[in-house]
Amino acid sequence: MASLTDDAAVEPTTPGRYRAHLSEDWSVWGPNGGYLAAVALRAAGHAAGGMLPVSLSCQFLAPPRYGEVEVEVSRVHGTRRAAAFHAVLRQRGRTVLAAHVWTIAGGLVGPERRWMPPPDLPAPEELPTLVDLMRRDGLPVLPIWERCYEVRLSGWPAGGWTPQRDGVPTIRGWLRLHEPLPAGADPWLAAARLVFAVDVVQFPAIVQAFERTTFMAPSMDLYVGFQGAAGADAGEWLLVEGEAAAATGGMLGARARVWSDAGELLATGGQQMLYRMASPA
Repeated sequence: MASLTDDAAVEPTTPGRYRAHLSEDWSVWGPNGGYLAAVALRAAGHAAGGMLPVSLSCQFLAPPRYGEVEVEVSRVHGTRRAAAFHAVLRQRGRTVLAAHVWTIAGGLVGPERRWMPPPDLPAPEELPTLVDLMRRDGLPVLPIWERCYEVRLSGWPAGGWTPQRDGVPTIRGWLRLHEPLPAGADPWLAAARLVFAVDVVQFPAIVQAFERTTFMAPSMDLYVGFQGAAGADAGEWLLVEGEAAAATGGMLGARARVWSDAGELLATGGQQMLYRMASPA
């Protein structure tokens, strides 16, 4: 099984520079966008020292190849309370991703409120896996689902998949990595898992609205805001919700939310994707 802990790890080479290895296990049309963003986030975490992640905003500039990638991180603003970092992924002289990461010092005092309750879903053990549902209905199964993570969906029609005709196309369910994070994972690795969860649930929400998926949707950007401690102790399962926003002008937009298994809001996010017809088989 693939390991986000290992596959999104970064190794310092010189001050402000890191090396990572992009694994083919995290492949969709190329390296998954949330996986790439997780690599950038972990490099920023090394540079940030004891600061905690607040948000990540990144732009996907070119499709990378699997293998070695360089990450350069610079501090662009900072005080004792908060600091901003810029992370750039480069491969073979080409910039493939640029990200801004905000951080905050631990132990700051402020109001403690969360206004977004989780949807009421059955426990993960009571729901079928996405892989089982897809195979039952004769739909193709992506290797990343079997190698990297598991999804258990709520609301899949018993008679087979059909497009969502009314309301906002939405997907809700539980997600967990096949290889869980190690006990006591640092906040930046925990946040990297949330980045992946926010990214991966949005395109499937858009797919709910269409009779057939004859298109791809490479991510142009991704924003993730972390709530609280970024889910360092959130448990094995994450409750995820993705909503389609719009399909217009060759663009696809969506948003997402992630809660812990105890119902604590951990992350919110959104992204824009580029509509592109799939190549004939």
